[in-house]
Amino acid sequence: MPLKNLAGRLYILGAKISPLRTTLLLLLVFLVSCSRSGLSKKLAGCDSLVITFNAPNKDSVIQQIGTTETKAIQKLAGFLKGKETELYKCGYDGNMLFFKGGRQIMPLVFKFREEGCQAFIYELDNKTVSTAMGNEAVSFLKSLLEGKNWY
Repeated sequence: MPLKNLAGRLYILGAKISPLRTTLLLLLVFLVSCSRSGLSKKLAGCDSLVITFNAPNKDSVIQQIGTTETKAIQKLAGFLKGKETELYKCGYDGNMLFFKGGRQIMPLVFKFREEGCQAFIYELDNKTVSTAMGNEAVSFLKSLLEGKNWY
């Protein structure tokens, strides 16, 4: 949206905008640009992540992966923003633990091996949240379990 400011007047697409509307428009732009979901706020600044994978249909850990690479942490955090789903009772394939400065910020469990039950489950604002796991997240977790580390 092209904006022009000529002699203290704001023009948007050639139309003059009143000072009151200018103030409201700037406030709206500020609020939209600064607003982040509760999840984004909670995970902002996380500097490490540990992922554990369980043996199929068991609670025993078969593999653990950790990273301090910002790109990998952000990619995995982005997967959590899927559509909210029902709380499946399918068991869990693993855990993720997000850390900031050595302190655990957020633990979560996930299920990715069984189609129809692929989800992330975590606590946010004293509420249990279950979000659908997309195909990219499923592929990413499978590749990590296989020992690949692309992101």
